[in-house]
Amino acid sequence: MHSIHLRLLCLLVTAMLAAACGDNSADSAAGGSPAQGPPGQTKGTDGEGELDASTLADAQKQTADMVRGVSPGKATAPIDLKFNIASRPTLGVSLDIDVAVIATSHSDSMTLSVQGSGGIEVDSSTSLASFPKSLPGSLYRHKLRVTPRAEGAFNVSVLVTALVPGSGAQSRSFSIPVLVGGVAALDKPREAGDKGN
Repeated sequence: MHSIHLRLLCLLVTAMLAAACGDNSADSAAGGSPAQGPPGQTKGTDGEGELDASTLADAQKQTADMVRGVSPGKATAPIDLKFNIASRPTLGVSLDIDVAVIATSHSDSMTLSVQGSGGIEVDSSTSLASFPKSLPGSLYRHKLRVTPRAEGAFNVSVLVTALVPGSGAQSRSFSIPVLVGGVAALDKPREAGDKGN
């Protein structure tokens, strides 16, 4: 029981940091000053993210205020992911999660797919994205929209698959922790259908 509370406390801290970072991002967006990218910045077409980095160092610098997605095990696919939660998660109120996908090696294409847990519903129009041929440091931004349907600690699961030249498809999964209802919600009993993220 102690280890469960410890795990949930870690999720809480991560979610609070993400919310704090997201508030700063929201303030910047409200001010009307878009993120500055290198001269070669391009926007993707429908269904594609926005590319705004030219080197791996640039990508890490541009996402320094974001929280790194939790990825189990050793990374095998040449992908990194960071996120910001735009506002404090509130039961029944939709919120945006800003996601940055960073290519750490060459890939011919990348795709992103998202699933919620028992307490988080993902807007289907934001649950899929594709990104074109990438060099190391290519940074793509995508906005997820989710709606909390229960109070507690939950994960949004993100799977990114890269088509790597000479190696084929390689995937890496990430979790984005979302705490709904504050610390008090951690002690609430889980719904039978939600086995605990």
